[in-house]
Amino acid sequence: IGGMPGMGGFPGGPGGPFGSARRPPEKRFDAIPAGTIVSLKGIMSRPERNGDRGEVIDYDPRSGRYTIVVEDSDEQLKVKPSNLLQHVHVRLHGIESQPEFNGSKGTVIAWNESNGRYAIYVMDKSKTISMKPCNIILENGTVGHIIGLVSKPELNGKSGTIKSFNRTTGRYDVQLSRDQILRLKLENIVV
Repeated sequence: IGGMPGMGGFPGGPGGPFGSARRPPEKRFDAIPAGTIVSLKGIMSRPERNGDRGEVIDYDPRSGRYTIVVEDSDEQLKVKPSNLLQHVHVRLHGIESQPEFNGSKGTVIAWNESNGRYAIYVMDKSKTISMKPCNIILENGTVGHIIGLVSKPELNGKSGTIKSFNRTTGRYDVQLSRDQILRLKLENIVV
């Protein structure tokens, strides 16, 4: 059998002539990672599901929808990003009215669209409080949605992965693609 010596008889070496044709899918910076816990919201076709919790299974870029498995069931739903709230961990920051909360860790449990605030469950205080985006620091690796940018309004509505938070500047480094990283204020990223 032909091929290169020591390469198992495959023509052209490891993987044969087709070995390099398969590439792993390109890493997405705009998609919520599999395994993230979410709540469903604003679903018109199945309003009884609003408020239900689930887990992200995958993201289909062709349809722009996530596959979610609903908690305590085997039911899977295909859901738009706007119908999801991620239950991610945060650290509270810059709270002047209740400074005892600064530095505490919490979990996003709800988003109030009308007042632009999160409901955050603060673990070490066993209490839920209402916080503006500028008073929470999202964890690295969280996928957030860009809002309220004045200098580049075309980026509003886009999503990216938080790579880091710079305490000195008070800004996130948010990766939108392999080649594009933005430095954004806390209030310009929401989950």
